[in-house]
Amino acid sequence: MFKFNFDVKAESSEDPEAVKTDIFSKQENSEKRESGITKDIDWYQSEKVQPLDNIISAMDFYELNAKEMEVGKTTIKHLVAGFLLEDLKEQSHLVNLDLRKSEEKHSDLISGVYEGGAKIWECTEDLLLYLSEKYEDSFWKEKRVLDLGCGCGLLGIYAMKHGARVDFQDYNKDVLEYITYPNILLNVDDSLSEDEKLKFLDNSTTLYSGDWSHFAELTRDVEKYDLILTSETIYNIANQQKLLDTFAGRLKSDGVILVAAKSHYFGVGGGLEQFSENIRLGNAFQSESVWQADENLKRGILQLKFK
Repeated sequence: MFKFNFDVKAESSEDPEAVKTDIFSKQENSEKRESGITKDIDWYQSEKVQPLDNIISAMDFYELNAKEMEVGKTTIKHLVAGFLLEDLKEQSHLVNLDLRKSEEKHSDLISGVYEGGAKIWECTEDLLLYLSEKYEDSFWKEKRVLDLGCGCGLLGIYAMKHGARVDFQDYNKDVLEYITYPNILLNVDDSLSEDEKLKFLDNSTTLYSGDWSHFAELTRDVEKYDLILTSETIYNIANQQKLLDTFAGRLKSDGVILVAAKSHYFGVGGGLEQFSENIRLGNAFQSESVWQADENLKRGILQLKFK
């Protein structure tokens, strides 16, 4: 059974992505979240997010602090989040960043403030492997793809590297500015000039921050998506209907959704079995399990289509 960062201790400095947190450490808080009871939260409004003005000049820094991930025959570069977070902590003028607040609280989740976007969760790696094994390179050409709850953006970047037109959405604007945008630029054609890279960002992708319900409203006149990819986004039962409504509002009639998640998130209540039941009761989508991990820690991928 997966435990949502419950009393996880920091690992050695050799692992810059080690996470330490005591979130939901009090039993009473855990019980409230298991039952779906949460306090009123002022969720962030959705907005389009532009790259930081200094993103091109910072690319040398990003390159030095990036690592590579091999997904089938595809190489994806991404920032080492631990190093970046330490750097942000040292910059006094960035004291109000949600990323910084999460690091100072040693927490991957602060409801309504930070939703874990700096970390590469293991279900993201599951979905990347699934895409590389089940989807031919030719599938992606001219496809409209949404990486929903994107965090580091690796799912969308994989699709982008294969020719898809990808948009990215994450709850936190900070994550998009300091992690997702740099990761996208780390994976564009190296032969492009600085101006061409900025033009690529302007013409080939759009990034959105904020709550899902606000995102669906903001983008209601935007062309819908052939494929929506999302990973580790169903842990909070209270947010699942917003997620399903976003699927319904943003997916093309013949589109596909892939949801990668754990069977249960202890301390917050959500999980694949529970989410599947929500889908059934909603009567908008048909779903099937298309992949399961061969490990004690149960993880899987659901495929959703309109009925």
